[in-house]
Amino acid sequence: MATVTKLKKFFGKKAKRPARPDADGVTYRPLRPLDERIDSWRVAIDDDRQRAMYDRVAATVDGDAYAALQQKYRDEVEVSDELAVTKYLDLAPWFMIHSRLARLLDIDKRARCSILDIGAGGGQFLAIAKAHGHEVLAFDQPHPPVYGDLLKLFEIPRIEGSVKLGEKLPEEIGRYDLVVINGQVFDVQPNDRTQRWDVPQWASFIEYLCDEHLTYPGTLFIGLNKSAGPTGVEDFLWPLVDLAESHGAAVERKRATMVFDLTEPLRFDEVDYEPWREIGTR
Repeated sequence: MATVTKLKKFFGKKAKRPARPDADGVTYRPLRPLDERIDSWRVAIDDDRQRAMYDRVAATVDGDAYAALQQKYRDEVEVSDELAVTKYLDLAPWFMIHSRLARLLDIDKRARCSILDIGAGGGQFLAIAKAHGHEVLAFDQPHPPVYGDLLKLFEIPRIEGSVKLGEKLPEEIGRYDLVVINGQVFDVQPNDRTQRWDVPQWASFIEYLCDEHLTYPGTLFIGLNKSAGPTGVEDFLWPLVDLAESHGAAVERKRATMVFDLTEPLRFDEVDYEPWREIGTR
C-alpha cells in the first residue's frame, strides 16, 4: 500500500505539470495573437533564469508593429506550410529556444558587451541580448525579407552578406566580445548541397574569426547544424566537437554546442588545413 501511495504521488505531480502548447513538437502559428503565444510557450520553460530572460524580451516587442507584420505576411503564411521561413514570425517558440542559448552564455549576468551573430536570421537571440543591455550586430544575407523585417521590429542593426569559403567578412564588422554562430547553413558546399565543410575548413574559419573579429578576453560560441557525415546520414560534425573540446571548449553534446572562452586566438596545429584567405587559390 505504501508503494502504491508513493506511485500515486509521483504520477500526480507529473500530471500537474503544464503541457507544452505543441505536444508533438513545435507547430508554428505566426498569425495567432502575440500575447496568446507568449503565454502558452512560457509554460515550456522550467528554469527560472531562462524564464526571466524570455519574459524580458517578450516585454520589448511593440504589439502594434508586430500586428502590422502579421498583416503584411498573412497571405504568404496562409499558403505556406510550417517549414516556410514565415515560421520565424511566431516569436514565442523562438524566444523560448534562444533564451536557452542566452542562459548558456550568461547573457543576463555578463557585463555589457558587444555581440556579433553570424547568420542571425530574424535576430531572436540578439533581441534577448539587446533587452539585457548588450550592443548587438546581425550579419546575414538580405533574403528572405522576413528576416530584415524582424530585425527592424527589434531595432537591431544588420550588415548584409554571407560567409563564403576563403573570403573575408566585411571590414566594417570589426571586433566583438562575443561571436555567435548558431544553426549555420553557410557551410553547405554550393556545388553539392549534400556536403558541408569538414574539420579543416572549420579550423581555418575559426582561426580567421579569432584573428580578425574577436576581442580578448572574448567568447566564441558555435552551435552546429546537422551535416552529411561520413556514412551519408544526417549527423553533427562530431570530429569538430572533439577538436573543440581538446582545445578547452565547454561542450554540450546533446546539441553539439561549443563555447570557447579565450584569452588569445585559437591555433589548431594538429589539423592539416589551408589558411582562410588561401583556400582554393593553390
